[in-house]
Amino acid sequence: MLMIQAIINFFIPSGSGQAAVTMPIMAPLADVVGLTRQTAVMAFQLGDGLTNMIIPTMGALVVYIGVAKVSFSTYFKWVFPLYLMLMSIGAVGLLIATFIKLGPF
Repeated sequence: MLMIQAIINFFIPSGSGQAAVTMPIMAPLADVVGLTRQTAVMAFQLGDGLTNMIIPTMGALVVYIGVAKVSFSTYFKWVFPLYLMLMSIGAVGLLIATFIKLGPF
């Protein structure tokens, strides 16, 4: 779910738009495979939030690096290792949430 959300975030950079499109599918899918809905929401939040820092379709990111006068390729080269590290930490967090059956709250 984390990787699917990250990929979909490239095409739908709006968090609310992405939630409207994907969560009607992801919530029942989580129920079917035995995950709690909180874990599905956590996967959504990590996939959407962390990917926003590297996708060029995110308008705010383009403005930020434009104001800083940094090319996207330079920005990407420096931020991508951090992105991979944060996604790895997020994946470990999702594994922990899955094993402890996080929720329902």
